[in-house]
Order: sequence, then C-alpha cells, then structure tokens
Amino acid sequence: MTTAPTELDPDTRSRLADEVERLVRMGMDRKKARRVVWDDYLDERAADVTPPPEPEPVQVAPPVTAPSPATRRPIPEAQAEQFFTPERLQRNRGELARIKQLVGLRNRKT
Repeated sequence: MTTAPTELDPDTRSRLADEVERLVRMGMDRKKARRVVWDDYLDERAADVTPPPEPEPVQVAPPVTAPSPATRRPIPEAQAEQFFTPERLQRNRGELARIKQLVGLRNRKT
C-alpha cells in the first residue's frame, strides 16, 4: 500500500513508537513491527473517515383491513322425501346386476 507522507503530531508519534517497542520486546523484528503498527494506524484512520452505515429502513406493515362480515346464506334443509325409495333401490340393483353380467360376474342368489 503506497501512501503520501504523513506528518504525525508528537503524541501520535510517541504512541506508535511505544507500540513498536512493545512488539520488539515480544520478539518481533523491528522492521516488521513498524510495518504492523503503521498498517494498524492507517486502518484506524480509514475507519474514522468511513461514515457509519445507514440504518436499515423501517419495515412498514401493510394496513390491517377489518374482515368482511360473513355472508348469510340459508342453511340447506333436508329433503322432506326419502332419497333411497324402494323403487330407486330396485332400479339400482337391476343396473348393478346388468353391469356384473357385462363384466362376467354372476349375481349370487342368497
């Protein structure tokens, strides 16, 4: 990373030098320690310049509409006459016997 020469105030220069000395005491090479401290310093400055992220937009819930009143339909009434009349049952049994003969099955007499 190539940067323009930067003039440091004495306090910052002293703080960075102390950090370099601390890393050297920990066993790091002086040249590498200076590079690490300088890169950290540049990262801190870049973080100061970077604007904070914008807050996420507030999610607006869709308006709640009142449920429409249930439509009133008349309840269907049971038929007054019987559905399975004896005539209808006999006709259905006759049709069933005819279909069984077509299929090849014989209606058993009980």
